Amino acid sequence: MVAIIKYYNSGTSTVVGQNRPTPNIIEGGFYRSLPVSNEVIAAPQVDSSPQVEEAAAPTFTLDTLRPRMGFTGKVSRIELGGAFVNIGLDVEGFIHISHIISTIQNPVTRVSDVLKTGDEIQVYVNSVNPALKRINLTMVKPPRYDWSDLQIGMKIPEARVVALESFGAFVDIDGPKHGLIPFNLMPKGQRPKVGDVLDAVWVIEASEDKRRIGLTMIEPPALPWESIHRGDVFRGKVMRIERKGAFVDIGAEREGLLRSSAFGSGFVNVGDFVNVGEEVSVRVVKVDPPKKQIDVTMEGVDPEDYMLSSGPEEELSPMAAALQKATRGRHGNWSESAKGSKKNRDQDEILSRTMQQLQSRRNK
Repeated sequence: MVAIIKYYNSGTSTVVGQNRPTPNIIEGGFYRSLPVSNEVIAAPQVDSSPQVEEAAAPTFTLDTLRPRMGFTGKVSRIELGGAFVNIGLDVEGFIHISHIISTIQNPVTRVSDVLKTGDEIQVYVNSVNPALKRINLTMVKPPRYDWSDLQIGMKIPEARVVALESFGAFVDIDGPKHGLIPFNLMPKGQRPKVGDVLDAVWVIEASEDKRRIGLTMIEPPALPWESIHRGDVFRGKVMRIERKGAFVDIGAEREGLLRSSAFGSGFVNVGDFVNVGEEVSVRVVKVDPPKKQIDVTMEGVDPEDYMLSSGPEEELSPMAAALQKATRGRHGNWSESAKGSKKNRDQDEILSRTMQQLQSRRNK
């Protein structure tokens, strides 16, 4: 007679000649059958039908066991302090009385009142020590997120508000503990109530040492302050241009300021070199998280390239020539620009005085 395994609706099986139950393991959303201890708990089942397939040898070992893995196991024996459960390995797992859940007793005071040898129960790995061949189990379903899972900027869907305080709201994220959302990190005009389920929250702090989880209801920027350092180069888009410079969106909470001084001393119209909506490469020259300020400069730009000529005999750099051309106005020279509106004449006078001051400084 050939030894085979026959599967039943109960989720167990019996191996002919070995008489070993095969509980189901839940791993990654599917069931997987595994042989367990050598204890004989049922009469062997013989089926010579050709429709029954031989079971493949299990590949699951003690070394591959990880915390929070779920099993459907079978109680093998009862002790005063807990119960041993067969989960499909040569080593049985132990579930302490404090980790046993029951609708009969809460908390459980006597194991034999709620569990019996042969009972199938849902258990989870609490800890495992391969060297000592020890597996600690629990009937308490572990949280969806562990401390190691919580990363800064991580999005967590469906967080339930469990408490409101004067400084914020505590929410259940199915993690190691409840997270706190300060009121100033909630969208304006939105104050959740106890029992509300928030569509999404984002992690801004996760400290296992401090036992603290900080959350926000406002989606954080793609580039956090902790990731911005002096000398870093980013690709950004010019959002607006003001008198003091251009503001470039690099993905941070605040836009970086591309100051006019990045193109040389004196009066410089940054709009002559960059346009709104243009993508540019910028390098961080200063970052101040407390003040939420970021100063940037154009990557690969030397301010000396934008210095004006001190006289006709000095050859202009290409960028300086472009600047002088821009300062002459749309009509091409100073005299023609002076025929324009009063606003243009005032601007031309300012530019003229600035050029004369630059030239006089360089002649000294």
